[in-house]
Amino acid sequence: MVMDKREHGFGVGMQVLVLVDPETDPSTGARVSGVIVAPGRQRAAAFISVWTDRLTTWIVEFDEPFVAPDGSGPHESAEVRETYLIPAPFTEETAPVTV
Repeated sequence: MVMDKREHGFGVGMQVLVLVDPETDPSTGARVSGVIVAPGRQRAAAFISVWTDRLTTWIVEFDEPFVAPDGSGPHESAEVRETYLIPAPFTEETAPVTV
């Protein structure tokens, strides 16, 4: 399943979830968390992407080493097509501040 990215922009430093199996529903399929650390080969001169018809890839560094469904790995990072990325949900931590 390919998602419509028109409402999302991706860029270096963005927290993302990577779809492990792109054929599954993005809301229920297995995902791996990570952060975009660099543009991929398909977008070498860009540091942010807005929706285009061209293939865009990003280098994602995983939060924890990831073993792919084909058994390869563990991988610490990978070049990932933008269509397999989901912006990570924003969470606020409400830890008490000690003065």
